[in-house]
Amino acid sequence: MAKKPEVNKSQAIRNFLKKNKKSKAQEVVAALAKEGITVSIGLVHTVKAKSKRRKKAVKQVVAAVAPTGIGVPEIKAAMSFLKTVGSDAAAKQALAAAVEIKKIV
Repeated sequence: MAKKPEVNKSQAIRNFLKKNKKSKAQEVVAALAKEGITVSIGLVHTVKAKSKRRKKAVKQVVAAVAPTGIGVPEIKAAMSFLKTVGSDAAAKQALAAAVEIKKIV
């Protein structure tokens, strides 16, 4: 007998909350139960709390860099660059190389 593919419960909760932002924990549990996903109320509360913390952290970072003239597009570009190079150290090396090239040109 083949095993049923494992469902990421936290991701299922995030997906449901993305569509139903004002849902209470009990509503999320009931809705996911209808889909065959068993989650606890505590897990729903944890996922919601982490989401709020993440949003708050992003707002704080954006507010901190806003006076310098760096906006959301620049932050997104920087995040994309970090993903491309793979690490902070590699990003610093690439940035140092770019500064040297800029001095020459």
